[in-house]
Amino acid sequence: MNRIKYILPILTLGLFACTSEDENAVAHYPEKPTVQDSVLVRIDPEVYYDVKVENVTLDASDLGVPNDMIFDEQLNELSVAIEDNIEIGEKTVRVTIATEEGTETYEEAITLVASEDKNDGLDFSWDEARIYFALTDRFYNGDPTNDDPGNRQYDTTHPETYHGGDFRGLIDKMPYLQDLGINTLWITPIVDNIEWNMREEQHDNQYGYHGYWTKDFTKIDEHLGDLATFKELIDTAHDHGIKLMVDVVLNHAGYKMAEGETPFEGMLREEPIPHHPVLGELSGLPDFKTEEEAVREQLVSWQTAWIEETKTERGDTIDFFRVDTIKHVEDTTWKAFKNAVIKEQPDFKFIGEHYGASIANTGGYYHDGEMDSLLDFEFKSIAGSFVNWDVVGANDKLIARNEQLTSDATLGQFLSSHDEDGFLYRQAGGDRGKQKVAASLLITAKGQPVIYYGEELGQTGATAKNMDKGEYSENRYDFDWDSAETSDMRNHYKELLQIRKDHSLVFSKGNRETVAGSNEEGYIVFSRGYKKEELFIGLNILDEPTVFSMVAPAKKMTDLYSGTQYQAESDGTITVTLPPKSEGGTVILSISEN
Repeated sequence: MNRIKYILPILTLGLFACTSEDENAVAHYPEKPTVQDSVLVRIDPEVYYDVKVENVTLDASDLGVPNDMIFDEQLNELSVAIEDNIEIGEKTVRVTIATEEGTETYEEAITLVASEDKNDGLDFSWDEARIYFALTDRFYNGDPTNDDPGNRQYDTTHPETYHGGDFRGLIDKMPYLQDLGINTLWITPIVDNIEWNMREEQHDNQYGYHGYWTKDFTKIDEHLGDLATFKELIDTAHDHGIKLMVDVVLNHAGYKMAEGETPFEGMLREEPIPHHPVLGELSGLPDFKTEEEAVREQLVSWQTAWIEETKTERGDTIDFFRVDTIKHVEDTTWKAFKNAVIKEQPDFKFIGEHYGASIANTGGYYHDGEMDSLLDFEFKSIAGSFVNWDVVGANDKLIARNEQLTSDATLGQFLSSHDEDGFLYRQAGGDRGKQKVAASLLITAKGQPVIYYGEELGQTGATAKNMDKGEYSENRYDFDWDSAETSDMRNHYKELLQIRKDHSLVFSKGNRETVAGSNEEGYIVFSRGYKKEELFIGLNILDEPTVFSMVAPAKKMTDLYSGTQYQAESDGTITVTLPPKSEGGTVILSISEN
């Protein structure tokens, strides 16, 4: 790179704390961050305005960043996520400017302070999130008056039309989510979507009920409710100890939004390159030219504005973004987006959809000012191999995965989603026992467990394929409220999520080691330990109960899942019965207090 360009507007120094010897060199925001925050580091261009710059790097190892970060050549700001095991106190970051004539380093002192303990259930760390993903239109219809605002007379039995779910429905069912053990609710995009039927010529139905076909980024979709109701949703979620994560799209607009006069005039790609991951179109959706400064700034401004726009009277707002299709947008946009959001809310986090992401494929999105987490597309395959007889191989992969995750660079594991065949339908072949054991694997693993709405009831289905052949979205079902209270699957999920809630640090941050089991025996036992606490998890994939023995760390142990107590034998071992997979196939052993 020849010389750093400063395209985004320079912020006033009033926002930033300056503590370097040269007060114009480096600054940071917020002035006194906590370990739950990100720090925005800013370089003043006057420091090297006439100098030929080769690169600018940031050493933020004092904040837990394992590698030097690189300033984007189009931005003079860089967001740094702080690892939450860093001790509070004085830290130093170093900005090094390399030119043809040599290097110059500027130091910036940062004071980490303790997080305020609000004691309201909302002060959990990012990696402690227990996420529930609700496709809003399919969750619960709380307000029938917004079901058909355009009087289009939707066939609500058709899988590809609006079904009536809305913000009011989410508000009404918040106690259900709290009782389940959720602390983070992820909802589909809230912005106004296209109204037209994309399959009208085929005398069929396909509408933007899911929220990913944007018409206007500045308005809430009328099918979901209004701004006042959305603010009520935020307050209600927070009152129930649940943070709100909103899905956002910066890659594309809705179909036909490149035709005629639209709010996106001049922003959409006129000559997309076929099959290009960034300069092409995804599924024929009009693609934003995010590599252009003006387009990037407008998209970032529209999305960031929702943080202030949705702020409630008591000051609550959206907590997190799930960021759609990140591999189809260049990195500069994600860095600019993160920078803008951190200025609004320093503890805001991003979880990105990098399709195909895994612990071995993180796409370079960590520790570079972009994502705090990625959705783990490999986990369902690992869980599938586990319940289909490779318990050892799957567990070994999760041990390796466990060792690489940190609070500021983690993964959100899931079994099912709106874009892929459901786990119960595909990997489990309809076997509810396999689904239960997979759920145990999901919820006891390090990372952020993501529950897809309805899977906790055993709802599942295939994703849409060829709609001309009637292959619609069976995985985007209406939530089955009639069976919610009596579902044995829900009881299994609830028990597991409550255990994870009660032992959050062990499951979110603890190590993982194999204790017993084999493929031949059809079960595995592994430990999860953090500081002085250790739990032992046993998972059985057999149709019948099985027994295992282990050296007990104490004379008495309790199975947190069933409540069964175990007494160690004279030789220090305990013998434990694992239930069959149909009954959950799970034990979670803890040292008894008495």
